[in-house]
Amino acid sequence: MTGNGGGSVREEAAAATAEVNAALQRFVAEPGPSGSDLDKAQRRRIIEAATKLINAVKDPADEWFDTTAQVAELGAKRLYAEWKVYDRIPLEGSISYGELAAAVDAEEALIRRIGGVLTSVNFLEQVGDGSVAHTKRSRVYANDHPIGLIFGMAWDNGLVPYVHLPAYFEKYGRKEPQTLNHIPATYAYGMPEYTFYEMLQHDPPRLQRFLRAMGPIEEKMPIAGIYDFGWVVEYAEAHPSSDRPLFVDVGAGRGQSIKAIHRENPGLPLRRCVLQDRPEVVEAVEKLDDEDMRLVQKQAMDFHKEQPVKGALTYWIRRCLHNYGDEISVNMLRIIAEAMAGDSRLLIQEDVAANPPHWTTTMLDFMMLTFGGKHRTLELWTDLLGRAGLKIISVSMGKGPWRHLAVIECVRADGTAASSPPVCPEGREADPGRTVWVSGSGRKGAGLPGHPQQPFPRFSKDGSWD
Repeated sequence: MTGNGGGSVREEAAAATAEVNAALQRFVAEPGPSGSDLDKAQRRRIIEAATKLINAVKDPADEWFDTTAQVAELGAKRLYAEWKVYDRIPLEGSISYGELAAAVDAEEALIRRIGGVLTSVNFLEQVGDGSVAHTKRSRVYANDHPIGLIFGMAWDNGLVPYVHLPAYFEKYGRKEPQTLNHIPATYAYGMPEYTFYEMLQHDPPRLQRFLRAMGPIEEKMPIAGIYDFGWVVEYAEAHPSSDRPLFVDVGAGRGQSIKAIHRENPGLPLRRCVLQDRPEVVEAVEKLDDEDMRLVQKQAMDFHKEQPVKGALTYWIRRCLHNYGDEISVNMLRIIAEAMAGDSRLLIQEDVAANPPHWTTTMLDFMMLTFGGKHRTLELWTDLLGRAGLKIISVSMGKGPWRHLAVIECVRADGTAASSPPVCPEGREADPGRTVWVSGSGRKGAGLPGHPQQPFPRFSKDGSWD
């Protein structure tokens, strides 16, 4: 709101109103199934346009008040969640503050005051003078709903460390964390010598809350369908008697990636796939005795120290590197690079942040800072991989709400590419997602319309490609 004051405000508000109307009309005229990618994208457009309108008409002098109100709302939500108050409010109908206070063994006056914060922002609904009811927004906080668990994780791993960030950077210096321990998340809880997961192991209830919150997030995030593994299957068919490992899953967990990629590519021989993780994880996988995983080779290892499988066709590392700072990530990548053959591929499934960033990316990145982790732009990924002796040859992007999720394909920077198999062999349809940038090795892809010479694609502010 600059220049001519009120006139500028009105111009911004009018432009934002037009955006809101256009987004609403599209939402009504082109409805998608509830929960579908189209539905989510349309809702997000409305919300972002409405946010522009609110920001246009708000007085900057009220900024402090908005922030204070948001902090109060977070505190009130946390207390009600911690005391299981949401569970005591009937999903349909209302309950008096007196009954609610008795149910959670609290003073009625206190429960009223906290509830007042939440009813004033329409998170809960006040009924009459002394009762309260759920809204559609609050119901997802009741009875261990995954959304409520995610909020709890955001408090434990976000807000609590945020409060301690000034003291943390005063002690360690104003620089990104580069170690496994001495990170904001452990410093905030008085355990700076521990890594994040060591700290959780000393607090089993919190560990269970963390795992239960992360489960639904990981389940919804696609694994297959972004990168075309057809060439790996063709290699396997052309070399049926070879024992060369085709797919090495580094930090594989229970083998979710192997199973998802094999479902999409049943011609990929499971006996030539390798699951790698910490000894206790591999032991748990073997005890589960999942029928789909019986043929898969299982190997205990520490990816910070070694890569025992040499010369595999592909190495896969999924949603791991964002947990670590640059120095640790470079070490992990260098270890893999040293194990790769000239025609090996390293496939990294991670978010690729926009520049300028979308707010959802920055919020997650700020939380990752407390873990010592980091979200990266394509330029940052390129620099990181270059330091590890690798270079990017293609980037394949997801679709819809997962358009920020990429599979980054790399080769050794000093390797030969003469025998490189193509990403999209002749007669095969292009990458199931979008191969938005391809370099060298005779590889084909969709390219960048209008930017044939541009070395890197640019993101628009909403996370899509320019």
